[in-house]
Amino acid sequence: MRKQLVALMLFLLGLLSFGAESNYSIKKIEVVNNREIPYEIILDVMVSKEGNKFVTENMIEDYKNIKGLEYVADVAVQPTVYDGGIKLIVNVLENRDAKSALEKNGIIPLSERGKVDTSLLVNSVEFLGNQYVSKEELSKLIPIQVGGYFSKNKVIEGHKTLIESGYFRDVVPDAVKSGNGVKIIYSVMENPVLNGINIIGNTVYSTDELMKVIKTQPGKVFNINTIREDRDRILRKYQEDGYTLTEVLDVVINGNLELEIYLSEGKVRDIQFKKMVTKQKGARRKPTDDVLKTKDYVIERELEFSKDEIFNSKKYDESVKNLMRLGHFKNVKYEARPIPGDPDGRTIVLLFDEERTAILQGAISYGSEIGLLGTLSVKDTNWKGKGQELGVTFEKSDEDYSSFSVNFYDPWIKDTDRISWGWSIYKNTYEDDDSALFSKIDTIGAKFNIGKGITKNVRLGIGTKFEYVEEEADKNKFEYRNGKYYWKEGNRSEVKGMDDDYFIWSIFPSITYDTRNHFWNPTAGEYAKLQLEGGYANGYDGDVFGNVTLELRKYHRGFFKNNTFAYKVVGGIMTDTTKEGQRFWIGGGSTLRGYEGGFFKGTQKLVGTIENRTQINDLLGFVVFFDAGRAWKYNGRAQDYHNDGNFPDEVATTAGVGLRLNTPIGPLRFDFGWPVGNKMDDGMEFYFNMGQSF
Repeated sequence: MRKQLVALMLFLLGLLSFGAESNYSIKKIEVVNNREIPYEIILDVMVSKEGNKFVTENMIEDYKNIKGLEYVADVAVQPTVYDGGIKLIVNVLENRDAKSALEKNGIIPLSERGKVDTSLLVNSVEFLGNQYVSKEELSKLIPIQVGGYFSKNKVIEGHKTLIESGYFRDVVPDAVKSGNGVKIIYSVMENPVLNGINIIGNTVYSTDELMKVIKTQPGKVFNINTIREDRDRILRKYQEDGYTLTEVLDVVINGNLELEIYLSEGKVRDIQFKKMVTKQKGARRKPTDDVLKTKDYVIERELEFSKDEIFNSKKYDESVKNLMRLGHFKNVKYEARPIPGDPDGRTIVLLFDEERTAILQGAISYGSEIGLLGTLSVKDTNWKGKGQELGVTFEKSDEDYSSFSVNFYDPWIKDTDRISWGWSIYKNTYEDDDSALFSKIDTIGAKFNIGKGITKNVRLGIGTKFEYVEEEADKNKFEYRNGKYYWKEGNRSEVKGMDDDYFIWSIFPSITYDTRNHFWNPTAGEYAKLQLEGGYANGYDGDVFGNVTLELRKYHRGFFKNNTFAYKVVGGIMTDTTKEGQRFWIGGGSTLRGYEGGFFKGTQKLVGTIENRTQINDLLGFVVFFDAGRAWKYNGRAQDYHNDGNFPDEVATTAGVGLRLNTPIGPLRFDFGWPVGNKMDDGMEFYFNMGQSF
């Protein structure tokens, strides 16, 4: 009685130590004090298995099952911490007659295992009841050899291997005297021969396609092991093609001796969208905690799968890429929930962790071309949850730069076939102390564009632009004579077109290809945009003009998990009739870091960038970059511009490092760049701005 109380106390202490549930797995099960009962007998009746999750309710069942064995007087099951998981110690108290009880049931006790009777030889081995499985095949399954010594252990082992072969419903071993030796007899009851195979519930693949996958065939003996392997083969075929919710519901033999395999392929009955809920400790749950800001239709149009089709994980992965490309979400996951009474159906619940898209930003940035810049903006990239972008931005620098703009863009008009539209109005003022002719440029304008998505990655667009531009020259750098202006230096020629003002009208068709995995901070994918522009500008030497630009980007994983390589190449060419103030200006934080903004000007440009980005943690990132390129063929009136050249002469190269800081107001960018190689300027330039460089 005392031993039973001790065992019960140990068992109760084990339950109290680990609670009802844990995240531990069972690393080992150790049976102790079993002198006659084989280890596998204990394991066979236990619910807990090595490798499974540790559950204390299962330990209660283990105690009951082991205690119920006729060979066991009492047992204690004690969990202990072991190798990062749990070790179950099963302490067995055997009955006094455990040995005889085991032998009575055809189980060789531990004390008898391995004993060989050298006085008896095996004269023959016979099989009774086998019709379809040959004696030769059966003989290969058992460890007993004719002419060898008799061993109870090997007889029992042969019984076990015959059962495990899967061909038999029952096997009864026997040993009888035969002359001076012993004859081993195995009486077997074979499984039936299958008359046919029916696969039920398959729609993705035909029965003929699935029959090519499995090994079980009509006219062969039913084998439970082969059936288990066939089940895995069917599921593997479905899973390799992305049908990950497919299940084998049941495998039965009907009255006509036909094998019936019932499948559930995982048909999507309903799709739901919910917000990921991160409940704070002590906070009360509200009905709106899982309600998304983003409208359902914005999500639905990005999905590659729909209701009433078989769920496919490859289509789901593509859907996630589409959704993450929007820039509205930090993370997307799914749950496949069963539907009571509908074994084939699933409810797919998409869980979203939304980005904060409505932001009031106040920031200070710095660039060599514009100096210290203050920015105030109100922006929502998911306005009213419709996937639209609306923003108002005001900028003012200490270098006499100012800008005001209002922007709107709808990437996909509701209830259309990937049609987009947008507009912007803006006013910019820019002063350049290094330029005499273009000392100040005032621009007020408006743009309108419309686009059509050909596929999810390809978009055609066309836009139009109206601008009024005023150019002012620095009069102090010119000589005024007889109502005309002349250069004070150089050839001292007359300057025509001083203080030019003009209207610009143009149209710009474009084609865009985009496979980036994220809009704001991509780590994989490609981006390409080809744009043409043609229009007319009046004023001094007014004329029609045109230009074409091509931008290419690529992103891929770098040296380790949070490391990304990013590449960008931008090229462009324009007509010589383009207004001088509208020509390509290269240099600064968005083109050639290490040179001042507008250091290179011309009608041709080519700029390339390589960045290696490392995300150190959620807050901080580090960047190493290399920029190369410039603008060529200025052919302008400004005599004080000295950086002209012809393509591809004197390519400028720069290198630098940067920091990326994720803040509540958005990502901040700090870049330090300096000329390297063929230097056309000295010193280091510092840039402080918002977001990635591209």
